[in-house]
Amino acid sequence: MKKLNIILTTLLILISISIQAQGNFKVNPKGEKDLETVNEYMMAIQSRDPNQIENIHASDVVGYGPRWNSPRDRQQIVDSFNYIWGSLSEFRYERVRLLPVTISGDEIKEYNGNWVMVWAVFVGKEKTTGKEFMLDIHEALKIHKGKVISKLSFYNELDTMIQTGQYTGD
Repeated sequence: MKKLNIILTTLLILISISIQAQGNFKVNPKGEKDLETVNEYMMAIQSRDPNQIENIHASDVVGYGPRWNSPRDRQQIVDSFNYIWGSLSEFRYERVRLLPVTISGDEIKEYNGNWVMVWAVFVGKEKTTGKEFMLDIHEALKIHKGKVISKLSFYNELDTMIQTGQYTGD
């Protein structure tokens, strides 16, 4: 019985913390324009259009992740896409899911605003080896006035290297 009380108390504390943390995070029912911006962003990636990538990002955008050379400014983001495009003979997004959210009242002021959460599978074919790989990605894109002003990118680069034979684990 004592063990059950400890487990129930722990669960209650975790649920309470979770509810408090989510108090400033709400689905944005008016996020259509933000979704349009993110769709334009993804179309620019798929069409290999560096000018559109530059255009969709605000001049003072800050991008983070997944590498150690964060944060990135707009030119570094464009350069990163140019590198990716140069490395791949083909690529596409599959199983794309988008969710517009609004964060307000957070103690970290940069978190407040409209965001679009992106979940997708990126499928690419490495140009030199011809090996195809699949990469689960997640991006959180902060949108303001039709521009990406902040972005957080999460994906497992090591998994891609293993799938394309660039890393064997030795």
